[in-house]
Formats: sequence, structure tokens, C-alpha cells
Amino acid sequence: MNHKTKTKILISSAVAVALSAVARSAPAMTMPRPDMPRMFEAQKMPHFSNPLKITNPYFPVSATGHSISMGIEEGKVARSEAMLLPEIRTITWAGGKTQVRVILYLAYLDGHLAETAYDFYAQADDGGVYYFGEEVTNFKNGQVINHDGSWVAGKNGAPPGLIMPAKPEVGLVFNPENLPGVVFETDRVMSLSENTIAPNGPITAGVLISETLMDGSVEQKVYAAGFGNVEARLPDGNERMILFNRTNAIPGEVPNALQIIEAQAETIIDKVSSGDWANITAAMATVEQQWQSYQPSATKDGVPQAFQGTLLEALKRLQSATSSKTDRATLQAANDLSAAVVDIFTVFHSRIPSDLGRLDMLERQIVLDVATKNWAAATDSRAKAGVIWARLKPFIMTQGGAKLATQFDANLAAQASGLVRKDGSTITSKAKEGLEIVDALEKLY
Repeated sequence: MNHKTKTKILISSAVAVALSAVARSAPAMTMPRPDMPRMFEAQKMPHFSNPLKITNPYFPVSATGHSISMGIEEGKVARSEAMLLPEIRTITWAGGKTQVRVILYLAYLDGHLAETAYDFYAQADDGGVYYFGEEVTNFKNGQVINHDGSWVAGKNGAPPGLIMPAKPEVGLVFNPENLPGVVFETDRVMSLSENTIAPNGPITAGVLISETLMDGSVEQKVYAAGFGNVEARLPDGNERMILFNRTNAIPGEVPNALQIIEAQAETIIDKVSSGDWANITAAMATVEQQWQSYQPSATKDGVPQAFQGTLLEALKRLQSATSSKTDRATLQAANDLSAAVVDIFTVFHSRIPSDLGRLDMLERQIVLDVATKNWAAATDSRAKAGVIWARLKPFIMTQGGAKLATQFDANLAAQASGLVRKDGSTITSKAKEGLEIVDALEKLY
């Protein structure tokens, strides 16, 4: 699972500095000694009687409702997300046909979409979790550049790879990916008592795994019981899991103050075109008041510091833009604020998916990008909307939203076509139409 780009959507330079400090303070990489015994696991054909029940505590696929990790990679702010989809796939390989769970992985680097991957997992009868492959799409400036890193068990002789043993032991060596020339990784368990930080706080019993990639480079990953991979120590950075929503979590209520902030951000966006600065100023005052009232509760509610920092930076930019009555800056800062508060919505595992709020923000961002004829940014924003929709759509279908889903599919396709032609009028019209469809999708909940 060699995801080399793990990133973010809208995080400011101040947050990047904070994350950089985290990376610098991370424990130094411990390289395996050449004289260490190589305790390779016996290569047995795994059996899968109940492959979809993935209960291994160090790789809890079945429990992964939505996880978010953040950090620094190559000197850039990185963000990655993973979400268990409701679909089940069947993969045919040398051991027969095996049903697998599907995780959709998204990665961003400095705010730009970098990679998506559909990852396939199953648990063997002995409790080990096996990796059955991934369908990878790599992006640059919103454009698909290749599908490097893709593989599926049963194709070209690829076997499923053990990605997490049932009982990790120091010195154990295994291969999560084993298709030389395409993907190949060798993992070695280094420690069962590694210090790290999980979303619920510091832990001292992390499983430290050293991972040698096909190019010979080495990464270290730390796994925590109940969460999975909570830290990645990279040659050029560090990334930590900051949020883990479980699939069986009881839906919570988003605090009223946060809902008001999001609504006022949209109000500000709506009022800019008419130059109604009196109402914009009033909305700004409401935003400030609501955040001041809620902020003391944010950490107690489990809102990651990175999310709080992002919101504060967007709020500062919005204060400056509204004070100077600058249209473009106000629109962008208000949309950035909307993105930041929607991230915080995710913490509460609301009945209404926070991804609907993300689609709202991204459709507005497309309009803003097109207004300045920033076609690369608009293409990237459209690509982000596409991947967010890809993970939301299966859940919309379970809510009886097939007709609306078809409409949104067509809308995204029309936006993509307009971007190819650089037809600003069509793109803007379709993005606004997309906002109306998202409003209709919210009513399904």
C-alpha cells in the first residue's frame, strides 16, 4: 500500500508551520540492522471463511467510518482520508473467489488532489488481514496522469499480501504487496511498545513496522489497537491520524454555534454580489461571536487542533477582507471558512453526511476559480468534487437517491466538458445547478 502522497484541502501556512513542528519532533527513524534475523512468515495459502468481518485490532477495516490523517511531506502540507464503502467486491485468485471490503483512500498535497485508491481487504481465518490490491488514480492539476501502483490479486500472478498479522511479533517479516516490477513491499515488525499519538491521545503500545519499498527506500508506520495506522514516519516528513469515526458510531448533533457559522459564511457569499456590506458586517460579527462562544468546548468535543487552526486562519482572512470590503478576497475567505467548519462537522458523525457540505464548498469554489479564469484551479476543484462524490454516492443510493445521483453525475460530466473548452459561462451555470442538486440531496436525510 505504497501511497506516497498523503494530503489536505484547505490549510493555511500557520497550520503548516505547526504540523512541521510535529514532524520535526517525531521519533527518529530506526533502521533495521543488517544482522537482525529474518524471521519470514511461512508462505501458506490463507483460508477465508468469513473474509468481510475484519476485526484485527491493528487494521480495523470494518470499523473505519472515516479517518483523516495530516502532516508534512516533501515540505508540503499533507492530508489523507480513508472511508469504508458499503459495496462488496469478489476477487478471483489462486485460492478461489474471495469477497473483500473496499476502502476509498484520498490524498492531497498542499491542497491539490494527488491520488485516489480503491483498496481491497479481507481477513483470513487466522485473524490476519490480507491486501487484495488497489485501483489507483494519480492526479496533477486536477488531471488524471496515470494509474501507477494499481494491482489486483489474481492478475499477472499477484497473490494477496499479508498487511497485518493476527498477532504481530518482533522480527516477523511479511509482504503486503508482492508483484515485483509493479508493486513490492517488505515489512518487518520492529517493536510492540512504540510511543505515538492516536486520535484519543498518547499511547505506549504501538506496533512499529519498518517498510522497505520497491525502490529501496524505507518508511516506518505505527499501528494502534482500535485505530490502525496512526503514524507514518517518512524520509521527508511525518503524518498522524487526527480523526477516526467508527462505522458503528451513533450519529451526533453538530453544535448549533458551528451550524450558525457555516450558514453565515454562505450568507456573506450571497451578499457580496449586491455589495450589501452592512449585512456582511453583521454576519461577520455573528461568526465571531459564535466561534468565541464555542471555542472553549472545541477541544473537549474532540475537535483536532489542526481543524481549529484552519478555522482561525480563515476567520482572520475573512475579518481582513470584510474590513477592506474586497469582493474577491471576501468570497474566497468565506468559502475557506465554510470548508474549515465542515471539517469540524465530521467530528460529530452527523446524520447528514459532512461530504454534502464539502460538495457545497467545492461547487462554490469552482465558480470562484472560473471568475478569475484560473482554469488549473477550477479543474482541481472539479476533480475534488468528483472524488468526494465517488465516496458519497454509494450512501446516497442507500437513501433512495438514485434519480438525484444520476442528475449529479450528468452535472459533473458537463462541468468537466466545459473545463476542456474553457467555457466559463457553462461551468458557472452547471456549478450553480450542482449546488441546487446538493440541497436536494440533503433533504434525503
